[in-house]
Amino acid sequence: MFRVPVSLARAAIGAVAVTAVSASAQSLDIPKTAYSMEQCMGAVLAAYPATVLSVEMEIEGGVPYYEFEIRTLLDGHRWEAECNANTGKVEKVERDVKPDDPAFTAVARVTAAQALKAALAKVPGRPIEVEYEVSPDGRAWYEFTITQAGGRPMEVMVDAATGTVIGTEDERAEVEIYRIGGDDD
Repeated sequence: MFRVPVSLARAAIGAVAVTAVSASAQSLDIPKTAYSMEQCMGAVLAAYPATVLSVEMEIEGGVPYYEFEIRTLLDGHRWEAECNANTGKVEKVERDVKPDDPAFTAVARVTAAQALKAALAKVPGRPIEVEYEVSPDGRAWYEFTITQAGGRPMEVMVDAATGTVIGTEDERAEVEIYRIGGDDD
């Protein structure tokens, strides 16, 4: 038997109004998936014992994902865990940290200015935001949001240890289908 954490059940109650507003603005087309939200949640919680704070279904580059915001039981940190709804695999786990967080500073050998230079070399434009990210395996990276000519928003991830661009994401290729729960605390 799979048990849904109480925090998720409470969050689901608050999501009804959000879903109703979204549904009235347009039809809510939930894509077919090979794995359900519950199956993906089970995969996340098996790997990271935690309380689920929210869940979001989104489409990234045509692929459906469930993104869970969790608070781990062992250290109390908030993480985002992304599960591919077609494969049931947890593909990405990360958390935002402050620039002086020991999990980031222990790894970072590249300054934000150096990382930004690498990001702009890959994706020219106007930087509008920087986030500091870490993963459970100890990796750390900068995540820059850069607006390109014509207003196209791109995320560029730069490894904090090496200064290498490790990925880019077109923010326009992401579509949120629904969200249950939110940032209460």
